[in-house]
Amino acid sequence: MSLPPHRHWLPLVVMALLATLLAAPVAAQTPCDSHEGRLADLHSRAQLKRFVHCAGAHVATVGWQQAAQDFETDLWLDGSIYLFAGTLQGEVIFVSGLDIPAGADMWHRADSDGVFSAREIARIAAGFGEGYVYYRFENPLSGQEEPKVAYVIRMEHGGRPAFIGAAIYPQDTHATCSPDLVRASLVYVERDVERFVTCAEHHLQQNGLRALHDFNNGPRWTSGPTYLFLLDMETLRRVAHGGNPALVGTDSETWIDPDGVHVAREMRRVLSAHDDGYVYYRRLNPANGEVEPKTSYIRRVLLDGRAYLLGAGLYVPAVECRQLPLAREIDTRAELQQYVRCAAQLVAERGELAFDLFLNHPQWIGGSAYVFVQDELCRQLVYPLDYERAVSDEPRCDLRDAEGTLLNQDLLDMSRSEAGEGWVRYLWLNPASDAIEAKYSYVTGGTLNGDHIYIGAGLYESQMQS
Repeated sequence: MSLPPHRHWLPLVVMALLATLLAAPVAAQTPCDSHEGRLADLHSRAQLKRFVHCAGAHVATVGWQQAAQDFETDLWLDGSIYLFAGTLQGEVIFVSGLDIPAGADMWHRADSDGVFSAREIARIAAGFGEGYVYYRFENPLSGQEEPKVAYVIRMEHGGRPAFIGAAIYPQDTHATCSPDLVRASLVYVERDVERFVTCAEHHLQQNGLRALHDFNNGPRWTSGPTYLFLLDMETLRRVAHGGNPALVGTDSETWIDPDGVHVAREMRRVLSAHDDGYVYYRRLNPANGEVEPKTSYIRRVLLDGRAYLLGAGLYVPAVECRQLPLAREIDTRAELQQYVRCAAQLVAERGELAFDLFLNHPQWIGGSAYVFVQDELCRQLVYPLDYERAVSDEPRCDLRDAEGTLLNQDLLDMSRSEAGEGWVRYLWLNPASDAIEAKYSYVTGGTLNGDHIYIGAGLYESQMQS
């Protein structure tokens, strides 16, 4: 028996499918369909706009008081992404996740460019109903004032005109390309390499061919496995190569990986139809002498009317490290254990170059979790907490906890044990509660410049989830 023409049966199938979907409960990762995955992955203006409209709809459904409580939860709050609301006279209704009280007056607050953001928000909400607002504001993740893009929509609050909004800190504009924020040593994941190459393009456009010297020799643009390369799109000759400046002027046409991928040709093919993209191949990792998977992010740039290919690469981490939560999200023993193991792997690959990541990258520091690295005399090589840094060059194997236990000696002994890693429990001051609490650190042994070191991280018992 043959099926009837599709114009007869297709509508029935579609209606049946819709009925099934409507009848089934929907399990969403977030309360909005404004973005895919975690709230921290909200990066575009379109996503931001959808997120704010969703939040406005939530206020209309549950009321301002309940919504303000909901917006303090992880479903609506993630690091630098948070919701805020106020009256059109600059009075705060709420700012989720920040210590800004309801009723605070923001009308007279100006950023470093002299922009009164509350007044600009009021102007756009009152005159246009909704829109984007551009200003500078302190990023809670970096602690620095950075360019910010907000989206706001007009609403009513207690019979008075008001607004609700949220904002993102763009990562791909020239104003966010400070060396304090963007440098080769801080490239770890895809988002980092995109920002790094985009900032290199801004540097090239501003400085012309003089930037090539920086790309080939400047420490900001070259760090271990991270470096920039610039190829002529037509000839595929290397114009800059931070990993090996001696290659400048040579032909990359014959660059073939062990699987037979013509890497430079593939890069040119991608950029012949796209402004940017990724190319995947295998290459020798100088850190360990192994041929490993690598991906390069590339951009098509124009200089004096000629097209060039600008890019930088990443060696792909192991799956368990790619799936590692951000430091501020770690709250279980299993996550902390994997966090330390991935940190040790990074030290094995990059040596001391990994330290900049441990001290400054949100993958490795934020919230309660941080990496510490000490040598065989228990001297601190990496310790992010400011109040402990003053004694970082002193041997500290005699450091005792609140019960008199030799804390660092126990950590060192665990790193030298047959297993080479494990848990150490001790009592330590928790700055968050200003009380002595039980803390668990996971530690693993390693080597640096031929000497034994140990790498670890800890969480207070009160912070750990079961």
